[in-house]
Amino acid sequence: MDEKLSDVQVRIVPIEYYTGLMTRRRRHRLTLVSVPLLLIVLLSGGLLYTGMIIHSKAAHVLRGQNEQSKQGAMATASVQTQASNGTSQWDEDTQVTAPTFDFPQSVSQSLSISSTFAPYYTAHSGTQSLGVPITAAFPTNQGWIQFFQWGALLSPALTRNSLHGVTDPLVTLASAGVRDPATGIIRLPLLQTLLTIGGQTPIVDNGSDVSLLTIADLRQEMKPELMQPVSVANSTAATSSDGGQGTFIKTGTRAGTDVGFVVSQSIWNYIQRPDISPDGWNTDFGTPLTAAIPFTATVHGNMHHMLVQLFWRDGIVVDVDSTNAAGQPTVQRLATGLDYLRTVGPPAVMIAQQQHVWATGNTTLYNAPSVSQATAHVGQNFPLTLLGDSQWQNGILWYHVQWSVGKQTAKGWIAANSPAFTSSGNVTPESSFDVLSPTLASYLNGIGSNVGAFVYDVTRQQYYSYNADTQFMVASSMKVPIMLTFLNMTEQQNREPNDSEMQLLTTMIENSNNDSASALFSEVGSGSGVDSYMQQLGIKDFSADDGSWGYSLITPRSMVKLLTLLQTGKILTAQDRQLALSLMEQVESDQQVGVGDTAPSNATVALKDGWVPAPDGSWVMNSSGIVTSGKETYIISVYTTEQNSLDDGQAISRKVCGTVASLLV
Repeated sequence: MDEKLSDVQVRIVPIEYYTGLMTRRRRHRLTLVSVPLLLIVLLSGGLLYTGMIIHSKAAHVLRGQNEQSKQGAMATASVQTQASNGTSQWDEDTQVTAPTFDFPQSVSQSLSISSTFAPYYTAHSGTQSLGVPITAAFPTNQGWIQFFQWGALLSPALTRNSLHGVTDPLVTLASAGVRDPATGIIRLPLLQTLLTIGGQTPIVDNGSDVSLLTIADLRQEMKPELMQPVSVANSTAATSSDGGQGTFIKTGTRAGTDVGFVVSQSIWNYIQRPDISPDGWNTDFGTPLTAAIPFTATVHGNMHHMLVQLFWRDGIVVDVDSTNAAGQPTVQRLATGLDYLRTVGPPAVMIAQQQHVWATGNTTLYNAPSVSQATAHVGQNFPLTLLGDSQWQNGILWYHVQWSVGKQTAKGWIAANSPAFTSSGNVTPESSFDVLSPTLASYLNGIGSNVGAFVYDVTRQQYYSYNADTQFMVASSMKVPIMLTFLNMTEQQNREPNDSEMQLLTTMIENSNNDSASALFSEVGSGSGVDSYMQQLGIKDFSADDGSWGYSLITPRSMVKLLTLLQTGKILTAQDRQLALSLMEQVESDQQVGVGDTAPSNATVALKDGWVPAPDGSWVMNSSGIVTSGKETYIISVYTTEQNSLDDGQAISRKVCGTVASLLV
């Protein structure tokens, strides 16, 4: 051996025990075999051994070759071997690289498979062959890439050849990878880079589970002189530690004789599975680069006997001491995706400044590239602009982004798994009030559930919400549903309101006359009549009260939806819509608190407010309306409940409506 004796910690285990471990386990699953220890004979400062496995502290490799095979390899070392498995490219490599990139063993964020790679992942049994994603998909010089536990996928860019790709390591990986003809996706052979740089991540490293054997150590097991003729290889494999004969694969020639490596029986069975090798083992794994190398690892505090075998495109690990439901050793791929990121680091992220992206769902924006302090909360399809820089923090890729709200802009950071680089179409984005105004959002949070607000920025096609799906008492704002239900009724009767009905409509809306409202409420069929029309319009969160219409319930979202249908011409005839809007634009001044008295003086405001003492004596107050100033239009609804006084409710309404007006028009 090359190590000095002082550098070697040896543990002698009879080869008969180690190689027969699985066979005896199958015969006596509950019987522990006591094993006598043999002595080491030290001669001439060297270590002589016969039929023993050596446990090396330096490499932690239990080589498993008996003395005869070792002497055979030494005897043929001087005879040139013509390797056909590609190992010659690593003949002169001596570089070793420690893991220096800060990428955790397990990433805290929940990651999904990118839509770019989802068809490939499904078709190639990705759960079994790639494992879970450990990064979001992100753009590089060579195209989009996503890393998984056991590998990485690349969707090649059409213009990648014009981006100085000759210096990009992804070029070499892509050329050696396996391209799927159906999707164009390339599975990258990350193991090849790890071999070239001599990666020093442990072969087994799952936090508490660890081995000292590394990829760099295995590079020494790829030497052509270790290839064996089929007769010798099969003889060695007959005592394989996983209890099977194995399969000989030619990987070269020596003096006119075929030589190669035996694929361990458990590994051979594994790579023959269609869910593991959808394109066949020779395509998905390639020829073996090593024999099956025994080593040990600490697994949950216990020493386990393991095997590792490298192939052209991937590697396999077998835990001989851990069996599956069928009683066979546990087999899985090397964690090359994680090892690559920890050793090489991720490829450079290539994003353009001022590139537009959209949130794919409810998304938090942060003030820094971490989850420490939230800045804003946006919804699906909310538009963002990339500023061109990005950062990795604790295994999470972050993009620096900017967004516009009304007349202002803001900046923050978004996790790379959150935005899409294409819009989801005609989905109006919805966000929390902290996007519109962090100060206003803090104010509303201080009030809690006794206030709800919803804003539709018609000009910019964006929604802003706070507690918008809670039902509140309508009070006099019920007069809007009553008016719209009445006008729909007269349209169905193919007539216009008569003079008496026009008087009732005018006094109900402009003067907020309750008697007029009660008369029209009765004419449309009371609560059931209004309920029916609201359901017809898709206003689901509305509940009419037959006994007292002012105690009916609605949500801020539903009131904005109702006003939006009116403003955009989706209900009634043009004549009746104009009538309704005209009445709401002429509400007397003492009935304008909130939307009306905080809008710009030049704005056109169609509104209806309401307030009433609740049965428990507290006050209910609300204000809803459509505001247009120049080319800017927004629709807003603010509802309050459980207020100690009417003044308290009106102060909340003015605060919310006034802030929104200052930001949007």
